Amino acid sequence: MKALIVAACIALSVCAAAQEGAPAPDSKAIYEHTKAATVLILSGEATGRVTSISTGVLIAKDGVILAPLHAVKGAGAVQVRLANGEIFDRVDLLGSDERRDVAALKISAGALPALTTAASASLAMGSPVYAVTNSSGLTWMATDGILYAISPAEEIPGAGAGFRLLRFTAAVTPGASGALVDHTGALIGIITGPKGAASPFAVPIENVLGLPEAGPRTTFGTGAPLQLIAQQAETVPQSSTAIANTDPKQILKNAKTIYVHSKTMFITVEAMDQALTQQKEWPNLGLTIVADSSLADLQIEVSRVKFTNVHTFVLSDIKTSIVLNSGNEIALNGDIASRSLAKDIIEILSAARLAAPPKKP
Repeated sequence: MKALIVAACIALSVCAAAQEGAPAPDSKAIYEHTKAATVLILSGEATGRVTSISTGVLIAKDGVILAPLHAVKGAGAVQVRLANGEIFDRVDLLGSDERRDVAALKISAGALPALTTAASASLAMGSPVYAVTNSSGLTWMATDGILYAISPAEEIPGAGAGFRLLRFTAAVTPGASGALVDHTGALIGIITGPKGAASPFAVPIENVLGLPEAGPRTTFGTGAPLQLIAQQAETVPQSSTAIANTDPKQILKNAKTIYVHSKTMFITVEAMDQALTQQKEWPNLGLTIVADSSLADLQIEVSRVKFTNVHTFVLSDIKTSIVLNSGNEIALNGDIASRSLAKDIIEILSAARLAAPPKKP
């Protein structure tokens, strides 16, 4: 087992080194391209009560959508909201896969910004991936990471059994669903976000592309009565376009306090606090680390991918839960990881909060 772990870490290191010499993907363009093809799905009762909010992904310009089956199963009414703000109250179920928890839906529309697809077999371990998700309607998230395994579902408690899944380091809120794309913006997996899963995963797109032809075709009840509740409407962008207009740099620039949270025993909060404050740029940032999250403007959450030496961080806005940035480092232990992650985080904060030095003539 130790040999396998060491081999996996070496492979990830080699991939990371190889990527250093390659041009960096335009992550902003990938996010906006992906968000344009994501939709918000409201499921509920004919009375107008919303029981589920999830994210679907357009895979065809004529309105074919792949989405979590559990989010629409048994729903009396379903509504689809596009990124441009358009709402469709008539939604058809074209086919479903109970095992993989994926459904194919259809709305009557044309010329939509659907994503192209790419087989997961074409990706090497360590390849960059990007996740665009929604957590129960609370906020849209766009994060990046790497693909680190294609595993049997049985290896993740709560994921199911009898199929393969993609495992990645991009931060995803538990229960969130959406799209996983590669460095070109091609769709490689559907994030279904089942409750109780131990870590994020995506169903390989090639395993569910046949669902639109699976049948039988049925129509949900009209989604016209379904509305986001007032509290959600105030805090949740009604489309991906709204999130695209959020300026993470402005949020980072205005912040005064920061809270550090660790989801792993390998990196302590104290180690991260120390690693951050020991960076030479820290005194100039004008930030204070607080021990109470209710007093914080920003949150740094650090973690470690199980059975690997991949350590991750997610930098988010406490008030809205919007993910402002994320990253990962391969390190042999938590001390090294905390210093490497702190360096990355300080670079992000410095870019937003410190004036750039004047260019030399």
